[in-house]
Amino acid sequence: MLTARGRSLEITKAGYLFIVLTLAVGFAAINSGANLLHVLFGCQIGLIIASGLLSENMVQRAIVHRRITSPLHAGGRAALAVELRNNSARGDMISVSVEDDDRIETSDTTEPVFSVAVPGGGSTTLHSSVTMQRRGLHPLPKAVVATRFPFGLFVKRRELPGRERVLVYPRIHPVDATALEEARAGQGEARGARDRAGEFFGLAEYRQGQELRRIHWPATARLGKPVVREFEARGEAERILILPPGVAGERSFEAAIEELASQVVALLREGRIATGLRYGDELVVEPGTGSGHERRLLEFLALVGLERAPGPTPATSGEASPGSERAA
Repeated sequence: MLTARGRSLEITKAGYLFIVLTLAVGFAAINSGANLLHVLFGCQIGLIIASGLLSENMVQRAIVHRRITSPLHAGGRAALAVELRNNSARGDMISVSVEDDDRIETSDTTEPVFSVAVPGGGSTTLHSSVTMQRRGLHPLPKAVVATRFPFGLFVKRRELPGRERVLVYPRIHPVDATALEEARAGQGEARGARDRAGEFFGLAEYRQGQELRRIHWPATARLGKPVVREFEARGEAERILILPPGVAGERSFEAAIEELASQVVALLREGRIATGLRYGDELVVEPGTGSGHERRLLEFLALVGLERAPGPTPATSGEASPGSERAA
């Protein structure tokens, strides 16, 4: 593979055969002096030059944006939408694919996508999938736009500038039935349930992690300390799961995060237990239910401990330009 200035060129099997044939015709033309062989040799060289110019024209006009369209968990696959736009209004962009840069060794991968043609000034959205191995906020695998146009003799690739960053939730695995029953029945911290959907119950002192919109401002001004409104529960139980403090990368800490994330998903998708989260001595997420609440819990578990994690080594680190900052 030949590489220069953000471009790489790979010769296909058909390309090797064509180059060998071109050299053979060239030697025959020199030795025989036949004008017909000289004309044929010149046509073959012209095809190689034309192939390079046309393939460069295809890859240089491509603009690519990638975004996650489903929750992404470590070790799992998520849907990825790839928007491919033709930056030139003059002519179609033909036979273009978006794929991972195979010169970079990484366990994070995306499925390649291919477009037959994109009209001048137009765009198309292609659907792929992505797999990431570590929780946290990470750039998508480095990608290239590639083409075999027009003759299939070479594969021309252009590096895409920047990498969109996505939020990777912790790995989810099947929850042991015994552990889930303990979580339902009372493992962790139980509380008297109060819910915003019921009738007004009373006022209580504000606790770290509660929603600011629940603060009762007149009472707060009168008492000189923040207080919040509480409402009658709808009847579901409340459970606060507890995560001991730790540092990202520690095996026991990562295992605890994965176990809690799996329990969160299992409990909330049953819809009967309002689930919250305490990190050490701090209540970081109030109990609640629903898909939005599940997302808040998983977002916290995706990033917890990373602020104290050791920096990546030069072999595994990579710069990412601002893009799509988080997953849907």
